[in-house]
Amino acid sequence: MANDNVADTRLSDGTLPVGLADRPRLEALYQTQLMDSGAEERFDRLTRLVAKTLNVPVCLVSLVDTNRQFFKSIHGLPEPWRSARETPLTHSFCQHVVERASPLVINESVVEPLVCDNLAIPDLSVHAYLGMPLLDTDGHVLGSLCAIDTKPRVWTEHEQDILSDFARLVEEQIGLRAQVEQLARYDEQRALVQGELAHRIKNVFSVISSLLLISSRTESDLDTFVRNVTGRIQALSAANDFIIGDEEAGVARPDGLADLLNALLSPFKRHDNQILLTCTPVAIGNRCSSSLALVIHELATNAAKYGALSLPEGYIEVSCEQDDERLRIVWREIGGPPITDIPTRKGFGSRMVARTIESQLFGRIEREFATEGLVVTIDLPLDSVGS
Repeated sequence: MANDNVADTRLSDGTLPVGLADRPRLEALYQTQLMDSGAEERFDRLTRLVAKTLNVPVCLVSLVDTNRQFFKSIHGLPEPWRSARETPLTHSFCQHVVERASPLVINESVVEPLVCDNLAIPDLSVHAYLGMPLLDTDGHVLGSLCAIDTKPRVWTEHEQDILSDFARLVEEQIGLRAQVEQLARYDEQRALVQGELAHRIKNVFSVISSLLLISSRTESDLDTFVRNVTGRIQALSAANDFIIGDEEAGVARPDGLADLLNALLSPFKRHDNQILLTCTPVAIGNRCSSSLALVIHELATNAAKYGALSLPEGYIEVSCEQDDERLRIVWREIGGPPITDIPTRKGFGSRMVARTIESQLFGRIEREFATEGLVVTIDLPLDSVGS
């Protein structure tokens, strides 16, 4: 006999039900990183207990997206499905649990209008099905914990309550797993910050050493030498204050990008024509200021150590242009030591610059090691620049 509480939710035009294709639900599902993940005892233990408690041959933790159901845990499913660990939606009863966002009770599948044409009946021998929705903490339905029998069966209210309790346990395991993953990401981020801090400190000493070396080559008078070195170190401090000030204010200055570049690059100038800046008015947010400052400081430090700023006659051209969607910054070094060998290995600084541009600002960075000097092109979406 068909279950009177089940309505036929299939769409006449063949499109997916809204519940399956709901974007926030799909984002929540993929953020769990459970899809296509390996077997885990924490979930397998629960499906074994369900099968034993309810006396069913098959129990599954099923996660459903728009194309398939993936089995995070499998008990009793035959081959080849056990090894595949997934089926298309043509073989899925669990999709209806997700679409309905409520339990699904089917006592005899072959007479149930909702699923009587489902290929899971002939191919997987699904003749009785009991499924409970699996929710994340925001209420998105990720999939189903289901018990399956290979013959018709009347599911009692007591059995339904038992499976509902087990579903809450599965949800707890999903939450605990997410917390463990988050802690792992925190550890990874902490290691990255520690490496970045060490690199920044090393760069500070490198910059100060470069300033001392530059000044010692160009100044013979001790008082002038001290005055110039002090001024350059104070300029570095001013650049840092600029970034911190923007972060505390939480606003974007109309000419913020040009101001930031001037503050960052002025400590490296030996004369007014050594850094030529052409920049259209571009407002820049505090998050972008901090990230971009790290990139520009890295480029300038390398230029002072190895590139155009390491020679008195060398100079740098920096141009900034924007259109309706993107900002393009071109860093061009001229008059430095000729580049005879293209580097084949990226150091920490180069990796950090690339990661900052790509991961934090969602942009692109390209380096061209021309004979006359390094050319770096940074391409950023405007919505990242203003944030």
